[in-house]
Amino acid sequence: MAASVLPDPTHVVAVIGAATAGSEIARILAERRTTVIVIEQNPRPYGKIEDGLPRWHVKQRRDEYEEINKRLDHPNIHYVPMTRLGRDLDFGMLREEWGLSAVVLSNGAWRDRPFPVAGADQWVDQGLVYQNPLIYWFNHYPEANYNGPRYELTPGTTVVGGGLASIDVVKVLQIEMALKGLAARGIQEDMLKLEREGLEPVLKSHNLTWAELGIAPCTLYYRRRVLDMPLSDIAPDATPKRAEAMRMARAKILEKAQRKFLFEFRDLSVPTGLIVENGRLTGIQMSRTEVADGKVRTVPDSARPVTAPMTISSIGSIPEPIPGIPASGEVYQYANAGVGLLLEGRTAIYAAGNVLTGKGNIKDSLVSGTEIGTHIAEAYLGLRPEGDLAPLTEAARERVHQEGLRMAASINAREPLAGEKVAEIMARVRERQRAIGFEGDFRGWIRKMTPPDLQ
Repeated sequence: MAASVLPDPTHVVAVIGAATAGSEIARILAERRTTVIVIEQNPRPYGKIEDGLPRWHVKQRRDEYEEINKRLDHPNIHYVPMTRLGRDLDFGMLREEWGLSAVVLSNGAWRDRPFPVAGADQWVDQGLVYQNPLIYWFNHYPEANYNGPRYELTPGTTVVGGGLASIDVVKVLQIEMALKGLAARGIQEDMLKLEREGLEPVLKSHNLTWAELGIAPCTLYYRRRVLDMPLSDIAPDATPKRAEAMRMARAKILEKAQRKFLFEFRDLSVPTGLIVENGRLTGIQMSRTEVADGKVRTVPDSARPVTAPMTISSIGSIPEPIPGIPASGEVYQYANAGVGLLLEGRTAIYAAGNVLTGKGNIKDSLVSGTEIGTHIAEAYLGLRPEGDLAPLTEAARERVHQEGLRMAASINAREPLAGEKVAEIMARVRERQRAIGFEGDFRGWIRKMTPPDLQ
């Protein structure tokens, strides 16, 4: 390439993951004249908004899709879909050979925390199911061309969890079982109506009760007390009176959810063993626990069998480990957590969003605060009349925006790349885009990749 047409010196940053955090940070950098390469593992850039936020949040999902689209549709942003770190692109090569100014990891927390009983994972999809693939299935199985995992939900399922995501799981189970029970009586009902109005009012409109359906409800087990459930945030500086009020609010939130969706709940319970019959997990040994001074203790000799055709683990999501990224247990270790800096060097490595927080629930990305805790939790669970999630995403987006501003300032303090290096990096980008059939028209690609029956 002739020197006269070389790109101007600039920073070139790769953002891994295109959803709420990735798109916000990409836009902040792009508006500061940084060349941004957004690398996304899926065809569409919506991450957990599409695959982890249950599809009954129709308006919320569609609004957030368009917000992400608007942020990514910028001339300084180059979208590279269908490219997964570790599968299609080696992290070491990206960092050591591309010569980028920085890499920002915003690829979320998609890995389910392991079920806390030794040997459990050998029974995955043979009686044990994890939350992330289950919600992915629920969100996409109505699509005619869906080819992902499939689940046959069963009455009386055991769910191990306790956070907002586990409430989503029990809602999926109870709603799907109600739809199945109604269909067996020749009644076709709407999932959205059941989620919005609750099970009993809809059943009553058909002169039925839950008992008359004859379906065993699912049961949610939690290792701590109801008051400890992370259904609303308690600020670290909250007064004792305020903290106690928020704990009581958690009990009310759970009570509303049970009343609306008719599931069972058991607190102070922890799985300590497996029940296996004929090559399949058919239940778990559940022990009692005690909470003292904030610590959970398993009560000796308290195990009892809890049989169930399906056990769902909903105990949280964590970031995928990446070779070369220092970690402490389930979370990454930071050189400077204030700006999300993981690794210094010629190509600095940053993290943002759920990768930075070490949590996978959308709610957990929020700034902690008692003022919004109960409101967000109830809105998230669909327990408020006004229902949807605008406050949640606005708070999450503001957090990511502030993270992005700090990162941008840190990156801009570095030396920009010479035009020759920018051209070399962009040649690599164009090569990958051609390999997957992306021709540079972001909006056109989104239209092409959106299933006509996407909910």
